[in-house]
Amino acid sequence: MRSLVAAAAVMIAASACAPTYTIHGFTPAAEELDQITAGLDTRESVFRRLGNPSVTGAFDSDEWFYVASRVERFAFYEPRIVDRTVVMVAFDDLGVVERVDRFGIEDGRVINLVTRTTPTFGRELTIMQQLFGNIGRVDSEQLLR
Repeated sequence: MRSLVAAAAVMIAASACAPTYTIHGFTPAAEELDQITAGLDTRESVFRRLGNPSVTGAFDSDEWFYVASRVERFAFYEPRIVDRTVVMVAFDDLGVVERVDRFGIEDGRVINLVTRTTPTFGRELTIMQQLFGNIGRVDSEQLLR
């Protein structure tokens, strides 16, 4: 009986450590993308079939992006993106589809835009070096002020 309870406790503890997955965003299925024909479909027909895009082009609205990510969360570790799919629908000046491209996580590049660190070319001092480093550097004029 005790071994059965111990086995159940181990199973519950092990299942609590299983990763959880969440999906953010939306990308259309391959069947939906196959229905879009370059040179025939327009913005309106793409909107009716696929819905509102996740993002449009930064400088113009000639490109629509549908983005979805699958994120793995495991215990207290930082979440990790395990899959990302991006579908781009490009339009010409008249609003007709030029091309439909599909990209995966393997097509991406990691770009660190803001590191929030400033490199310095000195040496780092410990707290003790900072405290005792000023002994003898104080002028008598500074003490009289």
